[in-house]
Amino acid sequence: MNTQAQPTQDPIETLLASIAAPDLSQALVESRVAAVYGLTGSWRWLGGEREQNFRLVTADGAQFVVKVASLDEPTESLEFQIDALEHVAAIDPGFPVPRVRHTLAGAPMADVADGAGRSHALRVLTFLPGQTLLDRIQASGRSLGAPELMTLGAMSGRLARALRGFNGGGAPKRMPWDLKNAPGLVERLHIHMPERIRPAALGLLPKLSTAMAQALPKLRAQVIYNDFHESNVLAELDPAFSLKGVIDFGDMVYGAVAQDLAVAIASLIHWTPDPVFAATCLARGYQRFMPLEADDLAVLRSLVLARLLLQVGIVSYQSAINGLDTPLDDLQALYVDAIERIAEVTDAAFVAGMVPSVVPVSATVAHAPAAPTPSLLQQREAVLGKTYMFYNEPLELVRGRGSKVYDAAGTEYLDCYNNVANLGHCHPYVVDALARQASTLNTNSRYLHAEIVRLGERLSATLPPHLDTWIFVCTGSEANDLAVRMARAVTGKQGIVVTENSYHGNTSVCAPLSLIDYDASYRPAWVETVPPPNLYRGLYRLGDNDAGSKYADHVDDAAQRLTENGKGLAGLLIDSIFDANGALVPPPDYLPQAYANARRHGALTIADEVQMGFARSGTHMWGFQAFDVEPDIVTMGKPMGNGHPLAALVTRREIAATLQRRGGYFNTFGGNTVSAVVGNACLDVLWGEDLQGNARKSGLALQAGFDDLMTRHELVGHTQGRGLFLGVELVTDRTTRAPAKLAARWVRERMKALGVLVSSTGPLGNIIKIRPPLVFSEADAARCLEALETALSDVPRELRSTAV
Repeated sequence: MNTQAQPTQDPIETLLASIAAPDLSQALVESRVAAVYGLTGSWRWLGGEREQNFRLVTADGAQFVVKVASLDEPTESLEFQIDALEHVAAIDPGFPVPRVRHTLAGAPMADVADGAGRSHALRVLTFLPGQTLLDRIQASGRSLGAPELMTLGAMSGRLARALRGFNGGGAPKRMPWDLKNAPGLVERLHIHMPERIRPAALGLLPKLSTAMAQALPKLRAQVIYNDFHESNVLAELDPAFSLKGVIDFGDMVYGAVAQDLAVAIASLIHWTPDPVFAATCLARGYQRFMPLEADDLAVLRSLVLARLLLQVGIVSYQSAINGLDTPLDDLQALYVDAIERIAEVTDAAFVAGMVPSVVPVSATVAHAPAAPTPSLLQQREAVLGKTYMFYNEPLELVRGRGSKVYDAAGTEYLDCYNNVANLGHCHPYVVDALARQASTLNTNSRYLHAEIVRLGERLSATLPPHLDTWIFVCTGSEANDLAVRMARAVTGKQGIVVTENSYHGNTSVCAPLSLIDYDASYRPAWVETVPPPNLYRGLYRLGDNDAGSKYADHVDDAAQRLTENGKGLAGLLIDSIFDANGALVPPPDYLPQAYANARRHGALTIADEVQMGFARSGTHMWGFQAFDVEPDIVTMGKPMGNGHPLAALVTRREIAATLQRRGGYFNTFGGNTVSAVVGNACLDVLWGEDLQGNARKSGLALQAGFDDLMTRHELVGHTQGRGLFLGVELVTDRTTRAPAKLAARWVRERMKALGVLVSSTGPLGNIIKIRPPLVFSEADAARCLEALETALSDVPRELRSTAV
């Protein structure tokens, strides 16, 4: 008798062993389907990893997928998938998954014999038309933003909710993609991974083992889809993002709900610049249907890392045993990057923005526009009086999303003006954060709350180190008002220098500093002005190499006048782009020298970043950073809350302390808990979607278009600006540079009629101001340029020669 020990198969190899697809003739399958299902038509082979798949289109246009299973595929596993699909169809009939086609005898599945007489399971499912999200993304080259990621998360959560309560038998007990198996697989497979990731994989193993052995079994569990990734989701990207279906239910397991979300996160976070932000978006969307508990969140980062390591490890192993020299494709390289990024953050930081959402599912549904209200203007004037409004025929806007707004009749407009909605109108990530916090707690900053501290810390990281003390307010006007008070408290002087035609707010202190709004003859003695650095039509122009220093020297002159009238110079309050003057960009040496001149007179320098702050320049977070200066005080507002009233001032500790000693400052609503949460959500989106990069890209597209327009339209005398803050100056004569004010107004109104909203501005009223939300795309830029081209072409002859 042979007593030699028999070789045992490696359990890891058993787990990873692949099931080969069968290879039956198409004619054989066609004949069987016709006999059992009564379906005939045109056939096309689709291939498949574990099954043989065909697409069948019948004479009446119905489409099906015919699936022939491997002999090695357990029948109970196929029945499990069929039962799950039928459960989803019953619980959520509108959810787009394949539907099971029954045989003529009413059975959910049939069989087909191969040439050797062996019986293969045969299934027919409805075919979901469309392309996978992966194909769409790769074809377009675009990334996914928060709205798309939240929509994907919501679809994953909706599927999980539809599977809740499904108790069908046949779920696989052991399969490689079940995260319970991750520690053992990672330990075995790390040697096949890219060398750069092996130390991280080994370093993560102890925590992963603990999470899978101790935490995972205690979490809420059910049958989960376990495979929500870009190759299993059908989607459209243009003209708007939409999801068309979910396919391939072959990886379902009985597992933790948190595991289901972790799979979606690990599979989709690499399609946006910041994986942690992307994870937060997906989790928020998921929780619209499947809220998570604290225990789920505590282990989520470990589950995501486990899935990422499996995605790299299994593919690397399979490539190695198949003798491939290039084991990683582009997706695997992205997974490696994500592992490295997520391994750097703590569990708490990873889930910081993932608290359960209270936004109802219906909140994402676009409502039909209301009917126009012809008498609304009269009603408004009866209540508010004759207040300033945009356009000759005012718009009644009722909703917005991204770079678009819609009037009461449902007409869409491209918003090329509104920098308040910095991230785009009604950004779902920010709306979700606001609603969650508003339903939890809203109170003032005299109580301890982590969000206001976190907001200040995150903003501080973007600024020079000496700017370390924050005061949160509601508006840019309040911030600038407070900055002036600080400057006066520190210096003991009263005078403030601003540029001509400036705007800095509407409080009793800031209104006199906003010369755009009143006649300069009413200017109080404590306000002095300097000419803005206009290189096109100012005192010193293009070609003058000393223009920057010459403009800066006017600060000295203004300070001297304030000294002579007994006020003294307390502060220089200045923009980094001159909005009210038509998006003027100063020469590189202007701000450094202007700051130096102000400081020589003992004044504080105040950077008003209400307009250019929060990445609008496309190159820096703050406008002043482009000029290598470090102000004493920075003020910010409007874009900070994406429409929510949130603003702030940051300064040196000793400056803030001086104000506190002289009476202090408190703002009931400034920095309240909702505002702080909104501010943090806005930073998440700004950085997570790389909107600074988008501002640079789209801004360059606009600027190139303006330069092209100048070659064909004599009305365009000059263009200026940075990033997504641009001005197009219209003139009746390029030689004299006579301003075409009436033409600018006409162009503004004509573009509105074409569905594009811009403004006319500048001290002479002849500059078309274009300042859209930072989500403004290159396609939006093309639409704006097309409307501007049409409007310029349509300007009446009499307005082309009329200078006002």
